[in-house]
Amino acid sequence: MTALRPSMHGLTIGVLPAGPRDSITDVPGVRVGHATVLDEARGLRTGVTIIEPCRDPWAERPVAACDVLNGFGKSVGLVQVEELGEIETAIGLTNTLAVWAVAQRIAQRYLELAPGALSANPVVGECNDGLLSDIRAFAIGPEHVDAAFEALSDRVDEGNVGAGAGMRGFGYKAGVGTASRVVSISGKPLTVGVLVLTNTGSREDLRIDGFPVGRWLSGGAARPLVGRPHSCPLSRREGGTDDGSIMMVCSTNAPVDARQLRRIVRRCALGLARVGATAGHGSGDITVGFAPRSRELVEDRHLSSLFRAAVEATEAAIVHSLFAAEACSQRDGKAVPAIPHKEVVERILCARRALLDQTT
Repeated sequence: MTALRPSMHGLTIGVLPAGPRDSITDVPGVRVGHATVLDEARGLRTGVTIIEPCRDPWAERPVAACDVLNGFGKSVGLVQVEELGEIETAIGLTNTLAVWAVAQRIAQRYLELAPGALSANPVVGECNDGLLSDIRAFAIGPEHVDAAFEALSDRVDEGNVGAGAGMRGFGYKAGVGTASRVVSISGKPLTVGVLVLTNTGSREDLRIDGFPVGRWLSGGAARPLVGRPHSCPLSRREGGTDDGSIMMVCSTNAPVDARQLRRIVRRCALGLARVGATAGHGSGDITVGFAPRSRELVEDRHLSSLFRAAVEATEAAIVHSLFAAEACSQRDGKAVPAIPHKEVVERILCARRALLDQTT
């Protein structure tokens, strides 16, 4: 689907430049594919998303790392990634109860390429779409995993697609989002790309580029005025929960080892915090990262710019997951609205102008 992005209306997030697609696929070799399952008669709104780190991860074994901010999740394969610092398959994202079906099919696909192999470590993450989809139907099968692989492309659809079909975030319909940021180290441009599966956050907590968008939309003043209090009551949690989950997939073409990469992927949690999530008790907030193998490594003193890129790309990807998603209904008929894009952009730009007026 065609996504509405903040940048189309002059709203930039962060200070670093985006890559040409503003996508995880700005990192060379990365491709993404979706398979979406929508069946109103069966109450299904779910799917599978596949992120391929390179054309042949089984042979190339890209450097990999993971970070768990809060571990209320059912992910597969993270233990070996943490132990060995490498990844050997594409990464799958899906709903909570489909993790094992997706993992099995990913393992089968790679073992078909390796006769005689007795082990494979598929990496699969999840978020729970049970409010919007009949998760107990176990509707995801091998055909959906295969379809996502067949759809692999450097063009990434966002919002209500693939694993994002049944996700909510910050009181609105959410789903898949992606972004990238480019930095220069020793005169060489390097990219950090992030893809997220957003299913967490309360509306009142939502912040975009530092502005309290969720409070404005939950009852704040029609026009935010710098230095004046807003009128949003915080006695209840509107449109969402502190719990929930988010999967964050981070990629870079920077020459790093697993230790350095883990330091980078840990910063994705800071991008999540910038948007207002608090990683509640029942939240699964997990990042998986990968990078190509390299003999010459970037010096640790240069990692700070890559840290910033991971933070900004994560923040932007989460916002993109909200802006791209379309309204729908929960299984109980309750509406799940889309975030009001135009109002959000207008209010942020208005607040920016007010800040500039105060400083001039």
